[in-house]
Amino acid sequence: MAKILKMPVEIVDRSPATTAPQDVLREDAATFEVLRQMREDILCCVLKPDQRLRFGELRQRYDTSVGTLREALSHLVSEGLARTEAGRGFSVAPISLADFLDLSELRVYLETRTLADAIRNGTDAWEAEIVSSYFLLSKLGKPTPDDPVSLKREWGKRHKRFHDALVATCTSPWSLHFRSELFDQARRYHWLTMIHARSRRRNEHLELRDAVLARDVDLACSLIERHIRNTVEQAGSEVPGLTLHAANARSSRRTKG
Repeated sequence: MAKILKMPVEIVDRSPATTAPQDVLREDAATFEVLRQMREDILCCVLKPDQRLRFGELRQRYDTSVGTLREALSHLVSEGLARTEAGRGFSVAPISLADFLDLSELRVYLETRTLADAIRNGTDAWEAEIVSSYFLLSKLGKPTPDDPVSLKREWGKRHKRFHDALVATCTSPWSLHFRSELFDQARRYHWLTMIHARSRRRNEHLELRDAVLARDVDLACSLIERHIRNTVEQAGSEVPGLTLHAANARSSRRTKG
């Protein structure tokens, strides 16, 4: 399997100081390695929404201590990917169509703005990373529920790398931080949509790549917005438990109760 390449330094190095939060996932300590693995397993739905996270099972899966697991879980709680309740331990954060709709509206706002700024400030190295990250993504077919965890993680990394590459030359560290947070929150929904999809979509990543490389700001922003909204519409019609019908049924039951 191809090794994931790091983003070229000239793309990500921004000289002005910023108070935007540190990306701890880049750190090498053991805690952060376990955090990276658990995070990917949650985002790829290997650890499913609402699943109880028992220390005995986690120690076996990640081959680490309870202390390291507890620290990693605390990070995941702060990110909104896990929940904790006194006396009941930890669990994977739940999902809902209302949540997906909410974060997708914010994603449209931030993705279009960071993308427009990135295009205006794009460099040759930025273009090269977009081309290479798209190539690596296109080499992997979309995973299925029965595929190995390693393949699911790899596809998730390549997909994120491509979308990160598109906005890498945006000049606002805070915009990039919040855009990245929302992208990751949407990954679980995207994954569920992908594995339950009954309809086929065009190659929207290819269209995005070409529009960005052509420096067509209006077209690129229109395409990223459509890309996000298409996924929401597909999730609302095809993902079991997330469909509009299921959401309305749950709402009706709560009202009656």
